[in-house]
Amino acid sequence: MANRKSSFDTGIAAEYFVLSQLHRLGVEAYLSQGNTKAIDIRVVHPNGRGISIDVKAVRGCSSLVVNNVVPKKDHFLAFVVYNDKFEQLDTFPSVYIVPSTAVPEITKVFGKERRVMKGSLAPYLNGWKSLQANITIEADT
Repeated sequence: MANRKSSFDTGIAAEYFVLSQLHRLGVEAYLSQGNTKAIDIRVVHPNGRGISIDVKAVRGCSSLVVNNVVPKKDHFLAFVVYNDKFEQLDTFPSVYIVPSTAVPEITKVFGKERRVMKGSLAPYLNGWKSLQANITIEADT
């Protein structure tokens, strides 16, 4: 049971971390609530258009499970990797912002699981600005 609580805490902490970063960028974003939610964060613009973000998190990292990821326009993944420093509050996690349409290209299959390896995420490290640019582009069209 401790493993489940540990992964639950990791996921919740990561969702709030991403939400906090978005607000620091001046982006209006809301956390979805519930256990069966389809997305974790909804980003909106005053014109009503927006994007969705799924947050995937791990305390250590060699890979992240992406079994439920469906590639679609205006949908992103925020991979939050705590690099075995989850309890160290003075250390920020590594965050990779990936368009969901790019996920199939970086996914490996292991048995019944689809996973993204940490090494393939390098080009997306700290992709906050590209996410912010996408929100602005979406808002202007």
